[in-house]
Amino acid sequence: MRIDGDRLRKIAREVALHTPLRAHMSPRYQYLHTPAELVFLCRCLDETRHIPGCIVEVGCYRGETTLYLNYHMTSEGIEKPYVAMDTFSGFTGADLDVDVRHAKDREIYRDRFGFNDRRWFDEAMLRNHWITKGRVRSIAADAGTFDFAQLAPIAFCLMDVVLYEPTRLALARTWDVLSTGGVIVVDSIDPSLQEAHAHLGSRQAYQEFVEGLGLDPRIEHEEYCVLKRQA
Repeated sequence: MRIDGDRLRKIAREVALHTPLRAHMSPRYQYLHTPAELVFLCRCLDETRHIPGCIVEVGCYRGETTLYLNYHMTSEGIEKPYVAMDTFSGFTGADLDVDVRHAKDREIYRDRFGFNDRRWFDEAMLRNHWITKGRVRSIAADAGTFDFAQLAPIAFCLMDVVLYEPTRLALARTWDVLSTGGVIVVDSIDPSLQEAHAHLGSRQAYQEFVEGLGLDPRIEHEEYCVLKRQA
């Protein structure tokens, strides 16, 4: 008896449901952002679509948010270079030491975001070429030491690096090459770290930075710290 493809796939799924593989078969929400936060990021892309410069995502991890934002860009006809930066190996030791000193539980940072590889990210972008249109370029770098002048000018930057020191350093270098009308969004609270009473270093870095500029802090959705370069 011949079994067609759909029937074969159904049988395979039924078998898998009785194995540990079932944990990977159900739909999962794969973003570290709420739906409202993702909508806000899309609004930032809309707001900066005519601002000169590229889009930069600092702390892209495996690329789920990268694909989401690129899908919005493709569907809305926003054509800009998109740079996705990450260490692709987790937190660096020196950066981590600063935040760990303030944390109530040092273990919450252990191996966080470390199970990653730039090749996996690039492959995900390639597999989803109909979304990314080839506009995404990955860079393996520590945000705290990277020279953002290489990417100048920048129209919109999503900075999601969690820790104090790389956020502090990256904010200053990104601000220096941000176009007039450009926007920086610092994702300042990882919910799981917040629940563990960790040191929220990126928010502290943002608050110190805006104070140094003589600006008022702007917080959206209780998590996003926003900076906009005015004319």
